Amino acid sequence: PFAHAEERLAALGVDEALWLAVRGNLDRLEDAAMWRDVVQGELTPVIAEEDRDFTAAAAVKALDVSADAEGWAALTSALKSETGRKGKGLFMPLRLALTGQKHGPEMPSIFALIGKEKAAARLRGETA
Repeated sequence: PFAHAEERLAALGVDEALWLAVRGNLDRLEDAAMWRDVVQGELTPVIAEEDRDFTAAAAVKALDVSADAEGWAALTSALKSETGRKGKGLFMPLRLALTGQKHGPEMPSIFALIGKEKAAARLRGETA
């Protein structure tokens, strides 16, 4: 629970919302700092050349959804309908652009923590 590690997490700059989102993907408590940087810091997105049009379309749509878990669901649903992508072909380019990582916490929570403006910038390929 957050309360058990609150002092150590505070020293890492990790709040309860981030802790709840990432704790299942950590080997050590200190690894939460990496996800703090992904969420709060600047990140250069990883976008394959063949995914540039897809992530650019996702950037536009990201600004039209709510900045929460429901917004992530709306974003991916709209992209699935418009592009026909599904599964890994739908989610992996978004995850890489938003986090720079192939694996990690559930994207609805991470999307909400990143915020839709920063998410849109990363999906456009901008360091944000």
